[in-house]
Amino acid sequence: MSRSGSAAQASLAGVALALRALARLLGRSVAPGEIVFAPGEKPCLASQPACEAAAAGALRTVRSAPHPQGPDFSIAHAGPWVACAAFSGGRVGLDVEMGTDARIADWVVREAALKATGAGLRAAREVRALEWGARAAWWRGERWHLERLDLFPGASACVLTSSAPATVEACAAPLAELFVP
Repeated sequence: MSRSGSAAQASLAGVALALRALARLLGRSVAPGEIVFAPGEKPCLASQPACEAAAAGALRTVRSAPHPQGPDFSIAHAGPWVACAAFSGGRVGLDVEMGTDARIADWVVREAALKATGAGLRAAREVRALEWGARAAWWRGERWHLERLDLFPGASACVLTSSAPATVEACAAPLAELFVP
């Protein structure tokens, strides 16, 4: 499979994981059309007020609210790994990168912050100011709850949440199973 084909497959797997995670949080099935992917914005559920403009076809969503209404989610993929974090208690960002050296382990914390805030890579220079300890990070005047994930052999992963999660739960599913209704 080509590199772009692998990336497309990983993206689809990420959406499939997000649909499952959101369904579990909401207690109902979530249709693919309920997830809005607006250019330059963090994906969100169309039913969230912050996403209503994108769902209606507007060019940009309004993500200025400090906490989205309803669950938030973040998708990441690297190498053979695809992951999704879903959180009902505020904002969430997840990153997975191949490698386990200190530079990569540091980057996953920064990219998780970029994803959690919806800032994206356009704020890559600004995220250099992010500071963190063992279980918390601070950026843009906000405290984030940090959880390093040791779930992906050969890779580094981190999830940041805007409020403390009760638990961090991981589930694994074969790729083929993600595409079965």
